[in-house]
Amino acid sequence: MLKLVGGLLLALTGVVLAVSIYRFEQKKLRVIDAFISLIFHIKGQIDCYSLPLCDIMQNRPTDLELPRGTGDFFELLSHSKIYLDAEAYRLLERFYLEFGSLYREEQLKRCDYYIEALTEQRRLLFDDLPARARVGGALCICSVIGLLIILW
Repeated sequence: MLKLVGGLLLALTGVVLAVSIYRFEQKKLRVIDAFISLIFHIKGQIDCYSLPLCDIMQNRPTDLELPRGTGDFFELLSHSKIYLDAEAYRLLERFYLEFGSLYREEQLKRCDYYIEALTEQRRLLFDDLPARARVGGALCICSVIGLLIILW
């Protein structure tokens, strides 16, 4: 009887872990979407008011799927690093580093460039989402089944 209960608990653990992996992959998409929306917001603020980045970040939209309580773009980026792949992180880091060092028109063009590049990264991530979720789920469930066989 204890083996059966233990086996069911291990199987439940595998299912919960598979669901967690799927949610993590979805969170990656939401974070990239939030950074794209944030760059759209920054572009609008530059175009209308020509504000510096620190003032723009103080008035950023609160409905974005980004960590709370961070007022600096780089701090926000470092808190979100776990959800970003290397290319998206590199693009956002370059956006931050060159922000404010260009003239207004050039900065607006660079915002458009980063929006397009991040949208392409998002598309690639979205295309890979089903496969990554299946692989993560299969690995979790198969490892639990293997553990059950070993322990039985």
